[in-house]
Amino acid sequence: MTEETRIALLNYDWLVRNRGLDDVALDWDTDTVVYGDGGATFGSLCDPGFTPATADGWRSRAPQASPPGV
Repeated sequence: MTEETRIALLNYDWLVRNRGLDDVALDWDTDTVVYGDGGATFGSLCDPGFTPATADGWRSRAPQASPPGV
């Protein structure tokens, strides 16, 4: 998994866990993640620090991939 993908998933996971499934949606037609009274572009999910999940030091908290064959 690329670092960009990991960041996006961590940010999306944080939004869903902290706002709830009823308040977070992906609008595929506009490439927008919608939450609350607004939203952000999909690209924003890839930004470190977009949510507390990817704030300073997030790399040390992220699980590391196992080597192939383990």
